[in-house]
Amino acid sequence: MRMGMERSLAMRQAACAVLAACLIGLLLTVLELGWATWRERGKAAALVEQMLDLVEGSAATAAWNADDGLAAQIGASALSIDAISGIEIGMSPTEPLWARFRTDAGWSDSNPGTSQPGALGALVFGDLALGERLLYRPLPNGRAEPAIGILRIHLDMRRISADYIAFVLSALLGGMARNLLLGLALTLVFHRFLTKPLLALEQAVEQIAPDNHDKKARLTAPAGHEHDELGRLSGRINEMLDRLDCSQQMLRQLATRDSLTDLPNRALLNERLDHALARAGRVQRGVAVLFMDLDRFKHVNDSLGHELGDRLLQAVAQRLRHTLRQSDTVGRLGGDEFLIIVEDVSDPKEVIQVADRVLTALARPLDLDGHQLQPSASIGISLWPEDGADGRQILRCADTAMYAAKAAGSGCWRMFSAEMTGRAMARLATEARLRAAEIRHEFELFYQPTVDPADLSLRGAEALLRWRREDGYVSPADFIHVAEETGLINPIGEWVLMEACRQAALWRQVQGDFTMAVNVSPRQLADAAFPDKVQRALSESGLPPALLTLEITETVAMNQAAGDFIMLRRLRDLGVGIAMDDFGTGYSSLSHLRRIPLTALKIDRGFISTVPGDVAIAATVLDLAQRLGLETVAEGVENEAQRQWLQHQGCPLMQGYLVSRPVPADIFSRHFLQGVPLASSG
Repeated sequence: MRMGMERSLAMRQAACAVLAACLIGLLLTVLELGWATWRERGKAAALVEQMLDLVEGSAATAAWNADDGLAAQIGASALSIDAISGIEIGMSPTEPLWARFRTDAGWSDSNPGTSQPGALGALVFGDLALGERLLYRPLPNGRAEPAIGILRIHLDMRRISADYIAFVLSALLGGMARNLLLGLALTLVFHRFLTKPLLALEQAVEQIAPDNHDKKARLTAPAGHEHDELGRLSGRINEMLDRLDCSQQMLRQLATRDSLTDLPNRALLNERLDHALARAGRVQRGVAVLFMDLDRFKHVNDSLGHELGDRLLQAVAQRLRHTLRQSDTVGRLGGDEFLIIVEDVSDPKEVIQVADRVLTALARPLDLDGHQLQPSASIGISLWPEDGADGRQILRCADTAMYAAKAAGSGCWRMFSAEMTGRAMARLATEARLRAAEIRHEFELFYQPTVDPADLSLRGAEALLRWRREDGYVSPADFIHVAEETGLINPIGEWVLMEACRQAALWRQVQGDFTMAVNVSPRQLADAAFPDKVQRALSESGLPPALLTLEITETVAMNQAAGDFIMLRRLRDLGVGIAMDDFGTGYSSLSHLRRIPLTALKIDRGFISTVPGDVAIAATVLDLAQRLGLETVAEGVENEAQRQWLQHQGCPLMQGYLVSRPVPADIFSRHFLQGVPLASSG
């Protein structure tokens, strides 16, 4: 056994058994000695009484007649008994008639004191060493008072003590031998019926230790113990092992599988990718990685709820399983990101076919609790060994290609190219500068006026974000999409809203009521707290809600349709206006247009640019807006002919370079509120 002897159950059990036997034997020995002591004392007391009874009559006659010869004869007869060491017959306690005592050298007429017992004898028999009885003159019918003499009989206490001590020693030695034998017997019994089965159980448990490869090994109850406590203990251990196996299996599942879709998770995907690359190096075949991200998944989560979003992820995972080959690996990296590993690639066309199959499978309509969804995804593709030497590089390249696919539109794939790395680095640099710009207050609002086409009177303004740097202004087209993807658009958009409301409230004191329009991003509309932020901006600035218009694109409005325009209705309940920007460039249907809580339509500049030559679409949009009771704003008005046509058609509002480009707040204030000519304003 591996444990030391001092920790051995068998040794401790043997020691306990011997100790218990000794204690029990000692108790029995003490009881035996007590009983033997009581018995020996009784025998000594009885001997004294018997001798007194036997000698009393003759001793009384000798004392009455003062016959020392008779006394000597009586004494000699009594001293013939070994236990008697002396006898005295006296006329009175102080007047002896005859006395004789046994000594080591013979006999003595006086008590030599040589019969004193040891300490143990004195303790046990000390009160029985001497027996006395008064002698009376005998009569035919009794005895006559007073006493005529005294009889004393001395016991040989040394002999009695020696016998008693010999008995005690023999009892103790016998008890010890008996106790040892009893302890050994108990040890053997315990070893046979308890320790040995436990040792067998320990060896069986050791065979199913965690480092043992036989994970299905189970305990067998020791022979003869199938139905007792040891048998039940074996059964309980087996039950515990079964539960442990289940727990370990669950832990392995959690460690390597995505809990929602049961697909391989990031850790297992990395392991399988490394394995695929190692195998590809041996067989000289290629490996492709497809990095897939669902399009507009966040809008589904925010508008329909996370539970429905989870079910969408499960449905996508199921479609991916059915679309891919058995040799391909598909897993979920997290969120709405999936990874596909395709092995044995000999031509990039094979990977493109896989990407097309996946996008086609995902594009099929999906019904979830009555909600008709049409999933789509963006896929980035990288190849080994062309795009990287190891798994990390391949994944990074596929991720970069995915962003390029997402920028190209929904339901697209893109193969990685070296140029993408440059764009990705530029995007990261833009993101870093954006975060610093927010801290350094480098953002600024420009304002483009909204006027009446009839008399060019000021009716409102649109707030447009600009990024001011040392080398000039950065175009919104270069950073808005990065802010949207990284989530920075939320704090930036909140600042835009607060600043625009503050500026509108100041200009209202000079100009009177006029409308301030602010563009709203999809991420802002996905924020459940956005209505509260709008309310706070209005409250802190003092701007009436009716003077604030939130502009959304047609595409954003259609994404809101999945949630039945709940967010737009909440915003409309605040009293603010809702305008659809760039109307006509998206995919909205007229049925949706009636359900959206709009207050205004903005005709896209592309339709105004053809006026007055081609007016069909612009006129149709104007007529549609009037019939729906919506205010109309024409964007991109750049010449007088366009203004006149809009005036003739009864368009209430317009904006464009004909009136002014977007300008900073101070220039806007001087030119449009104070009447200073724009050219002199710089």
